[in-house]
Amino acid sequence: MNRKAMQRSAGMFAAIALLAGCGDAGEAAPAASSTAASASANTPAAEPDLAACKPSETADEDYRERKAPIPVPPAFDGLVRSDMDHFAVSTANGHTICVDTGWMEGIEDAKASHDQRFLSFAWGGYEAFGFIVVDRSGLGQVIETGTAPLSPPGGMRFASVDLSESAFGGFNAFGVWQIEPVGLRPLAKVEEGMPSGDWRLEGWAGDGCVNLSVIPNDRYPSDAGLVDITTRDPWHATEAEKWALKPGACPKP
Repeated sequence: MNRKAMQRSAGMFAAIALLAGCGDAGEAAPAASSTAASASANTPAAEPDLAACKPSETADEDYRERKAPIPVPPAFDGLVRSDMDHFAVSTANGHTICVDTGWMEGIEDAKASHDQRFLSFAWGGYEAFGFIVVDRSGLGQVIETGTAPLSPPGGMRFASVDLSESAFGGFNAFGVWQIEPVGLRPLAKVEEGMPSGDWRLEGWAGDGCVNLSVIPNDRYPSDAGLVDITTRDPWHATEAEKWALKPGACPKP
């Protein structure tokens, strides 16, 4: 298991208030759902059915260290069941949606929204890490965001960035999603046109612009203890420019 990678990802969401319903520009997301979706998600869930899960596409016994299923965290009680290769998650309409955990060694920072529509957790595995968001509305949806996403003040969309030289992250892109009454709709996935380096989200400026930053590879310190004090270059992405990443901070209103 690449524990260093998991710790690296964990630092971005240690203070997560994921899905809590607050619209702070610097808090983790998704943060809100419609009244109808919330009511649906609050309906007592059917038991998740592991038999509904297809064989894992990622399990590799030559690399996996764990010998038992990943324990279901308390935040997911009654909504999730686990075996060696899956989390089975009950959806709001009584179906089961599956998360492939075959490559994962463990998870951290498991959270559920107050209405239980959204579940989320960070994961680590052999030379890999990522962040999963499960939307239980409708038939259910599982998305990989790489790192913990952030929501704007309006709380109805979220963004994440997972770009590094190692490419150990589970997403390897900058992405934006819209929270619909049922389901999540991708607005953007940007994988090219950015300098190689250590990227992170800095927060939203309103609902239409995301501030990011990067330490380019040629300035990345050899001493990991200096990363937090190394100057980062500002970048941004706006809805008006179709979320293309551009140098500099978000334009002032």
